[in-house]
Amino acid sequence: MLRKLRVDAGLTQVSVAATLGVPQSFVSKYESGERRLDVIELQHVARALGTDAAAIVQSLAQ
Repeated sequence: MLRKLRVDAGLTQVSVAATLGVPQSFVSKYESGERRLDVIELQHVARALGTDAAAIVQSLAQ
């Protein structure tokens, strides 16, 4: 879902990583399921994607 949000926003993994101040591999790993995000990280990622964590969690619950 986070990959789809990123692509729909027209962003690359590199640009999201730059916004977050992390390596591109961080974005790749959470998108592939190799890494999990904690709540604070999810908030930062959501902001970088132009949404909020509550909207992401709500869409997962449906």
